[in-house]
Amino acid sequence: KMARKHKKRRTHVEDDAQEKTGGEKVPKSFVVRRGKVPALVRELIKDVRKMMSPFTALKLKERKSNNLKDFVALSGTLGVSHMLCFSTTETGTYLRLGKLPRGPTLHFKVEQYCLCKDVAASQRRPHSPGTEFLSPPLVVLNNMQSDERHVKLTDIMVQNLFPAIDVDTVKLAECRRVVLFRRDPDTGEFDV
Repeated sequence: KMARKHKKRRTHVEDDAQEKTGGEKVPKSFVVRRGKVPALVRELIKDVRKMMSPFTALKLKERKSNNLKDFVALSGTLGVSHMLCFSTTETGTYLRLGKLPRGPTLHFKVEQYCLCKDVAASQRRPHSPGTEFLSPPLVVLNNMQSDERHVKLTDIMVQNLFPAIDVDTVKLAECRRVVLFRRDPDTGEFDV
């Protein structure tokens, strides 16, 4: 038997980086680590990559030879707009959230965290069909309104970290996840 001739069906693939509303670019992100981090922080990085999906590099491979300049140089060609960088010292674990290529950069100390596998283990019947990571999450901001400059900057950075939602065209079936960013007005700490 002879092989069938392959017929080209798709001549142009639409760029998924362009949002349907107004041609606005969808924010994409890298989640990386700097230096040696414990195994639990590596699991936290995987969970944050899942949280940022579908517009993040889920299977990003990092080497010791990579530095931040390598990721910044790649960000322009790949259309990456934000970088989340985890690092660990003797005093604790830190998160840097930066806008690429030129900033600004926000620094946070990670006081405590809970992994996805711990939440699933605490539930009696955890349900995850696996399709919830195909669409971006809804972003809820709580107590982010303030006159302080660092709170305003954090509010803007967090809003721009995820794609904007057009209320007229969004399908309710795609709204499967919610990301809550909360600021405690008494202590000034941020919860995700």
